[in-house]
Amino acid sequence: MAVSVSDRFDIDAAPEQVMRALEDVERIPEWSSAHKSVEVLTRDDDGRPHRVRMTLSLFGFSDTQTIEHDWTERSTSWTLVESAMQRSQDGRYALEPTAAGTRVHVTMALDPKVPVPGFVLRRGQKHAVQAVRKGLTDFVLAHYA
Repeated sequence: MAVSVSDRFDIDAAPEQVMRALEDVERIPEWSSAHKSVEVLTRDDDGRPHRVRMTLSLFGFSDTQTIEHDWTERSTSWTLVESAMQRSQDGRYALEPTAAGTRVHVTMALDPKVPVPGFVLRRGQKHAVQAVRKGLTDFVLAHYA
């Protein structure tokens, strides 16, 4: 069963500051408790992470996955390349300047390989959104603003 989640939230920092935090993928475990490790395998011509391997653990499920990022000035998107637990995953962070800083639009869709009860998927989605909303905001404000 494929699931998707989206959210919008504001950070009192410039889009460039938020983007620098997003580019710092190796530090995701500092703001997302689901991420246990992150390793950049390749970088694009601008030095931003392209192919990334990460190990995650959420609600008793662990997975090591490889994703590929595409970057623009105000967004990053990713696509799953390899995973033991997921058929597919696509996500995106898009940044919109506001009078007070940045509005972050986050979307993610995934399709697990194994049957997972709907309530577990919904709880995982809620946890992911909360982790991004609070974790990324705190990380940006502490290290990039």
